[in-house]
Amino acid sequence: MEIDIISYTPSQYTALTNEQLTQVKEAQIKKNELLQEYATRLQKEKGRLIENGIIASGIWPKLEEKLRNECNNAVAWVRDTLLFYLQYSGAEAMLNAPYKVDLTLPIEERLAIVKDYYYTTYSNALERLNAYEKDEVAMKYLGEVYAMLYDYLEDDL
Repeated sequence: MEIDIISYTPSQYTALTNEQLTQVKEAQIKKNELLQEYATRLQKEKGRLIENGIIASGIWPKLEEKLRNECNNAVAWVRDTLLFYLQYSGAEAMLNAPYKVDLTLPIEERLAIVKDYYYTTYSNALERLNAYEKDEVAMKYLGEVYAMLYDYLEDDL
């Protein structure tokens, strides 16, 4: 099964517990089901409009947009719920971080804290990247933006 409900790196997936992986898989299944329901509903509504002879009336684009927005909102809710779970299910492991960990901060501030820590602690780019790569707290604390900072640090090499 392809996992595209969240954007995690392979090392982030490796750091997840079995329970967390199960939640990721369940969220992916739910997303896939929502997309299938959307496609089925779209076909049904299009057929209904064709059958009633009003497909060219201008209703179709509005109905299609409404159904797409409903599906996107449902998928976003599943995704946000999963990210919330992943973030807080690993919160106790973050207590020993060498930098300030505050889950109430917006992701941009978290990213800045972690980035500042690595740039002030490690002057050598390779050491900085290697240390960051092993930082399981950052994997959980930064979530999907972990890979973005990894790429940024890698560009310094």
